[in-house]
Amino acid sequence: MKTSILQINTTLVICTISLFALFASGCKKDDKTNPKPVSTVTGPYLYVGGAANNKGVYWKTSLSATTPNAVADSFKNTNAIYSLITSGKDVYVAGQTAGYYKNDVFVPVTGATGIQYLALSGTTVFAAGADNTANIGYWQSSTETNLSNTIASPLFTSPGTSVLGLSGIAVSGSKVYVTGKLFYEARFGSPANALSGSFGTLWTNGGLQLYGPGQLVSAYYNSTAGIALVGNDVYVAGRLPDSTYAGGYWKNGTFNAINNGSFGPTAITSSGNDVYITGYTFVRAAGTYSQQGAYWKNGALISFPGASSTTAIAVNGTDVYILGIDNNNNNVVWKNGAVFETLGSAVVQTASSIAIGN
Repeated sequence: MKTSILQINTTLVICTISLFALFASGCKKDDKTNPKPVSTVTGPYLYVGGAANNKGVYWKTSLSATTPNAVADSFKNTNAIYSLITSGKDVYVAGQTAGYYKNDVFVPVTGATGIQYLALSGTTVFAAGADNTANIGYWQSSTETNLSNTIASPLFTSPGTSVLGLSGIAVSGSKVYVTGKLFYEARFGSPANALSGSFGTLWTNGGLQLYGPGQLVSAYYNSTAGIALVGNDVYVAGRLPDSTYAGGYWKNGTFNAINNGSFGPTAITSSGNDVYITGYTFVRAAGTYSQQGAYWKNGALISFPGASSTTAIAVNGTDVYILGIDNNNNNVVWKNGAVFETLGSAVVQTASSIAIGN
């Protein structure tokens, strides 16, 4: 994942040609009913992952095409694509299944029931999700590291109810980083100083670090939106799980607000030394507030007046591709601020992850 994350939230595009036909000539996906015509257009390609008609869907289009024309392809056993990453000509997709897809070939992950996020270190795949005993964790190849068992003493000394979630994974050398959320409510009658609340979470090689003051916000509150690594620096996008809901990022554990906290992060990625965080701000006009797409790069906030939200980002050289929803409620990809391609209505489909591959 670049070392990067494509969210889902976060946490991560339709073809003029069958993806599997591209990478495995002579084979056919079991869910194909109308194979795509072979295209003479060459890469690099832009991929977008999402969902439509209760199936995981990706779009693929050539960046060299004179007129972009993405065509959708679906995965039979998925209800949404959570993570989509590339390495050269290889495309990896996670869709809340008991494994992941590599070039349309399903790769099972031992003990997993729902893989959500993927990262690569060389040729080794790291996958984060849920196992068959309802724990969350990550797998290096087929070896699982359980993350649910970190919610225990001495961190939480009183019994209680916990809800865990994931938002991304990244790898650097021997270190594996997984971001997520935690809601923990100590049992009634616990000591007054018993730790409870909503937190952002960062696991490093399985060890847990909590982000936020620990106020009880909601079990459904997503306090982190993914992770990016730049050198030795660890960036986690998210919102403070407290009454301010301030949006920004944690750099090496220290929170930094974006737009004075008036920012909703949706995804984070890095390219070289640059860090990008997608999301939205609120604009006041005529006494009312409207949501406006924006993204943050290295301390600068760039507005997207034609978008209500930006949801993912991919960088190809000096070109920046932004995925988001425009003011007409369409899923759109922008290239360097201009509309590159409109994928369709956000009412009937979602688009949440983006990547560039050869």
